[in-house]
Amino acid sequence: MGKITGYDNENLQMPTKILEMGLLPETIFQVLYQAPFGGPLYIEYGSEKTRVALREEEAEFINVEVWA
Repeated sequence: MGKITGYDNENLQMPTKILEMGLLPETIFQVLYQAPFGGPLYIEYGSEKTRVALREEEAEFINVEVWA
């Protein structure tokens, strides 16, 4: 579990998909699992338990605070 704290978007390369999916700062999320062989991360967030898949290249733009 964790919380999104911001983005690493210095070169303005972050896909707008991240914002369009509602992955905004202060969003609390849970990683459900990662597909094998470097596949996407499957995460769940929000009160409606929204589930999305993020490629590792997309997830690298998101700064998080990890919760134990």
